[in-house]
Amino acid sequence: MISDKNLWFLEQCSNEQLSTLFDILTLEQNGEYRRRERLSNCLEAQIYEGDYYKYSDRIALELQYLANETVGDFLRQFQLPYLNILEKIFNVLQIDFDENTSVIQLEETFINTLCDRSIGLKNSGVKELPFDVLLSEGMTTLIRRSSALRVAVPAVLYIALLRLDSSKNINIYDYVDALR
Repeated sequence: MISDKNLWFLEQCSNEQLSTLFDILTLEQNGEYRRRERLSNCLEAQIYEGDYYKYSDRIALELQYLANETVGDFLRQFQLPYLNILEKIFNVLQIDFDENTSVIQLEETFINTLCDRSIGLKNSGVKELPFDVLLSEGMTTLIRRSSALRVAVPAVLYIALLRLDSSKNINIYDYVDALR
């Protein structure tokens, strides 16, 4: 069972959805394995291979480990709470938020802000853009320089789209066809 309640819904995701998240967490944009990733060599991945739903908890933990900025926290496998990961991304991308806002609302704000910035209009009302367009808007120079945020931003964006997909019956594959 996933220890962070904000990531529990990953247990209901399809194998295909988790496969994409697995790739986001383990591979750099150029297709090489991330230096800090441990997921591809973990026992669960070795045993279950492509049955990602059988180790969705380990996939969620990988995000929490990789989002650590310090080497010490990473080596100690400190589990950074998902809410803290979101807040860190918001701070770096200079997205305003209220500390009492729910994770679901923060994720929606994240998606809407990236949509607005991609189009160049504030409160544009555009709610659907391809994953790669949203990601390119979120991958600022500061994000690209941080090994923790370089993995956290695409993973959180994908998780936000997954949750939006599950809660509003939106087809996530309209967003992420570019990843295939």
